[in-house]
Amino acid sequence: MLDFFFYYKYIVRFILILKKSEFKYNYTNIINLNKFIIYFNINNINDLNNRSILNYIYFFKYYFSVIPYFSNYYYKFHLNLDYYSFCIQYIFINKAIHYPLYHFVNDIYYMINRSYISLNKNYNFIEYKIIDMSFFVEKKNSIAFFNLKIPVNFKLIINNHNFFDYKNLLNLFKLKS
Repeated sequence: MLDFFFYYKYIVRFILILKKSEFKYNYTNIINLNKFIIYFNINNINDLNNRSILNYIYFFKYYFSVIPYFSNYYYKFHLNLDYYSFCIQYIFINKAIHYPLYHFVNDIYYMINRSYISLNKNYNFIEYKIIDMSFFVEKKNSIAFFNLKIPVNFKLIINNHNFFDYKNLLNLFKLKS
């Protein structure tokens, strides 16, 4: 027997939304996400044995089950002090993009107040910066996240940027700019 309620709820209503919607999508404006980069940009730190550096690595291991790598290492000696600058990051590509993107959209983006997120829109990427790192301490109550002071960046890199419109991507994720 045909279930008309199921048919209306999941098929007809979806078709009506697509027909009456002001946003028309076809195969040319489907956005292909190429990479998803999560990184901490650490500048001018004096002590490499600081607990916070290990906490940034633990952040990746705890939330995304990956071990990040260091890049853009820069050393400077000035006024008898050592200054270190580097980037702790991990690049998700292909099918590995889905889990961190799901975690970002469902767990982080909707739980944080919009005043604690900054958005950077460019021609071929969208970058979100989580300014308030106390969210991660309150969410999991882990003592390792108390030393997270530098903002985490989530960067979505788009492959076919000739049809790119950031509002299109934000509407697909139901994110507001």
